[in-house]
Amino acid sequence: MKKILAYILAYLAKATVWLLFRTCRVEIKGLERFIEAANRERCILMLWHNRLGLIPEILKCYAPQFQYVAFVSNSRDGEVLSILTHSYAFGRAIRVPSHIRHHALKVSIDCLKEGKEVLIFTPDGPRGPRYQVKPGISLAARTASAHVVPLTWKASRCWRLNTWDGFILPKPFARLQVELGEPIPTSKELYPELDALTVCLENRLGQE
Repeated sequence: MKKILAYILAYLAKATVWLLFRTCRVEIKGLERFIEAANRERCILMLWHNRLGLIPEILKCYAPQFQYVAFVSNSRDGEVLSILTHSYAFGRAIRVPSHIRHHALKVSIDCLKEGKEVLIFTPDGPRGPRYQVKPGISLAARTASAHVVPLTWKASRCWRLNTWDGFILPKPFARLQVELGEPIPTSKELYPELDALTVCLENRLGQE
């Protein structure tokens, strides 16, 4: 019964996001440089946790030629997210226990080194603090020699849910501005200290 309920919630969420996205007017910047980077090198797509809602539809419309992998927890919410991710032909979810972070980090590095998928990473997830980049993304990117592409979007009108991250969804017929930033190299030569790289990633992603 719990599995059935998870499927119902996942597909209801997918239908809702699809409908909202189709009513919005979308302006996207930096798509060409993301496509070039993802074709050329190992790549992490970095975004804040509260922007996750629209990502499947954005990627489906503008960059469906790549395969994407995301990590979700083994919680009940994670079950819904896993089903939702796998409902897209280009998506794959890896379930990891939230208390074994080193395992998730190792698996993410292995995925990047294989070079077959773009890793979707929310550096302030899964529990916050909001808008604070944790060092895991810096370590994964550097170890795998991957570039990091910051992705953000904002809406002229939106709902902000009462969750730890202030989860955001656009209101119908809003104007959406999506931006894929300049790919960030992560080599030790450029950033001798891992903390400096983490600060750079946080600054490049911004807060709103």
